[in-house]
Amino acid sequence: MEKQIEQLYNPIFRYIKKRIHNQLDAEDLTQEVFYRLSKSNNEHVNNIKSWVYTIAKNSIVDHYRKNKLLTQEISNEEFQEELSEKEAINELSNCIIPFLNQLPAEYRDIMKLSELDEVSQKEIAERLNLNYVTVRSKIQRGRMKLKALISDCCTVIQGGKGGIIDYKKNCKGDC
Repeated sequence: MEKQIEQLYNPIFRYIKKRIHNQLDAEDLTQEVFYRLSKSNNEHVNNIKSWVYTIAKNSIVDHYRKNKLLTQEISNEEFQEELSEKEAINELSNCIIPFLNQLPAEYRDIMKLSELDEVSQKEIAERLNLNYVTVRSKIQRGRMKLKALISDCCTVIQGGKGGIIDYKKNCKGDC
């Protein structure tokens, strides 16, 4: 059984990490799975692999139940002014432009076209007479550089799916 556990550890860890998206929590849950396995009565279990995956699945469910975010209903009256989606995008774009302008020239133009003007990557490649794969990779690198610039100046609070919930500015600037 010890050999089976060694063979299952990494696959179980990857299974959990894919569903938790946090390295430390995934490591903790993986340990918890094998702890639960050691404490369970598994003498009559025919398929240990299936049993371990069941424990892992239940541990993930327990994790999300335990860490369930408390939400409260927000009435429309709490907002002084509702922005249309387009107005909100324009407001956020104005905040991003100073950061985009700090990017090296090779990323700046491509990022403005892609992120602000919402031009497709294929069209950017055609406009700038660049290889499509090059444009894709420059956009990815540009996003990483932009994220680093923003992180140096702002503390960004993201939701579970990566959407921005709030931010706090830590530096002086236009935004």
